[in-house]
Order: sequence, then structure tokens, then C-alpha cells
Amino acid sequence: MNSLLHRNFGLAVDQLLCATMAILHRRHARRGSTRDAVEKYLFACERQTRAQHFALPAVMADFREEAPNVISWSSPAASAAEFPVNGRARVILYRVSPGAPTVIMLHALMSASSAGYRFWARRFNSLGWNAAFVHLPFHYSRRPRRHLNGELCFTADLILTGDTLRQSVVEIRQLLVWLRGQGVTKFGLLGTSYGGWLAALLASLEPDLHFLALLAPLVNLGHALYEGPTSWTIRNQLARAGLDRALVDSHAHLSSPLCASPAGRIAERTVIVAGLFDHIVRLADLAVLHESWPGSELLTVPQAHFGYAMIPQAVTWLCARGLLTPGHP
Repeated sequence: MNSLLHRNFGLAVDQLLCATMAILHRRHARRGSTRDAVEKYLFACERQTRAQHFALPAVMADFREEAPNVISWSSPAASAAEFPVNGRARVILYRVSPGAPTVIMLHALMSASSAGYRFWARRFNSLGWNAAFVHLPFHYSRRPRRHLNGELCFTADLILTGDTLRQSVVEIRQLLVWLRGQGVTKFGLLGTSYGGWLAALLASLEPDLHFLALLAPLVNLGHALYEGPTSWTIRNQLARAGLDRALVDSHAHLSSPLCASPAGRIAERTVIVAGLFDHIVRLADLAVLHESWPGSELLTVPQAHFGYAMIPQAVTWLCARGLLTPGHP
């Protein structure tokens, strides 16, 4: 009975939010990429390795400590000229000591409140870990006026969507470099949905990660755009522009966690959490990720995509394996 209630409630919430996103995407019909522009973008990407595509800038430009617990710097994003507020990366720090191990929390697409993340930051602090909450592109302090959080992050403008993904990964890599300079030697990534996608990509680029918690990570971009329930409007816009799924799939060597194994042995310290009733990030896709990352563990919780059961499950798993014990090797 409880399982049925969880399923029905979760699906109702998912459907409501998916419909909201579909309506919002109608506002961006004029932003859709042309086939010619996308082909040029993808041709340039085809010749890049993942390390080249997500390469770090030479410097962390215009770094500022805005407050004792807030840092920011100039983003390398191509979209910064059009959306200046998005051109400044920003991170909220919850510290117990400067060099303590640090978990970087990467929120979901269109995340509307940081309250839950503040709760979990305090929980990590109680375990001896610092926490860093990243304002991902087009979210929170980086949200352009007259837009919702993340509204511009994932649209039929495939070039902007691709650049935003690259921007996100590069900024988190910059944060890792800065933290290492502060004496931090142990890192964990906890990412939800879009944030989980970023964390999974970072795992192929950063060999010294201590753990990875992927909560309903987006791993199948083709499905998300051409079949997923959040993309009704996007699909129509892509079809009108003649942008077929094969074009998107040609970017997978850079954008899909299924196309690159984690660096080092991080897969053995990776937990993937899936929602049993999730139609946005399907359990079948996460099972494929689990199989392609030998040593990882796949857990399920009785919820749809949007819910609150995944982080507790992931933290319980990390604690049970001693991965949140500060002295754990």
C-alpha cells in the first residue's frame, strides 16, 4: 500500500513539473539552434578528447572572497557576454576547518531551494567534512532576470546547452584546484540529476576523488531530449530545425558518462541511486552505467525522479563503508 502511494504521488509530482518545464521551453522557440550551426559546433567537438573539451583555463580569473563563506570567480563560459549574471561562478562553503576533507554538492536542474543542501552540509560538518554548495550555471545567484532557476540550462538551443555543460564541468574543476591550494587532499562529489551528470563526467577527469554519490544522474542525453517526459516542447523545436538524434549522439564521447570509465579506482567508491518509479532518468539506463563501471553499487528507492529519499540512502551507504570517516584512506 505504501509503495503504491509513493508511486502515485511521485508520478503526479513528476508529471506536474514536467508539464511546467515543457511550457517554459515554449518561451525559447526563437533560441533554437539551426542545423548548420549545430553541425559546425559538433564538427569542432568531434576532434576533441574529453580532456581537451573540459580543459582548465590558465588562471582562475577575478577570484573574490565575497564573504567568509562565499567565493566567486569569472566563468570561462561563452554565454557570459549575453548573460552577464551567469558569467560569475559562485560557491557557498560550509567549513569545519580549512584543510578538512570536502564534499562538493551539485544540485538538480531547476533546483529552487538550497534548504535541503544546507541541512546535509551540517550533517557532513558533523562528520568532520567541509561542504561546498555550487551555484550551477543559470541557477540561484546566476539566474537571469525574468527566468526561473535553470530554465536556460537545457533547451533546444543545443549549442548553449553544450556550452553550459562544459562550463559547469570546468568550473567544478577550477574549484577543485582552488581547494587543493587551500590544503584539501580528499574530495567527494554528491550530485543529483543534472548535478549527478556533472559528477559522473568529472569522475573521468579527476583521478583523486575519494567517493562519488550519483543520485538519478542524467546519463542518456538522447533519451532525455527525444523521448523524456520533460522534453515535449524541445522535441518539436528540434524536429522543426531538422536536428535528429544522431547529431546529439555524435557528442556522446564528450557528454555521456557511459562513454568513459572513471579515472583511477573511483568506481569502487561510487554509489548510484535510482528511483523505482522514475520516468525521467530510467532505472534501465542507470543499470547500464553500473555495469560499465565495475565495482560501483546500484541502489533503488521507492520514489519517482523528484523526491527526498536518495540523499539519505547515499549517505547511509557512504557511512557504512567508512568513506565519511576523515581518516579513511
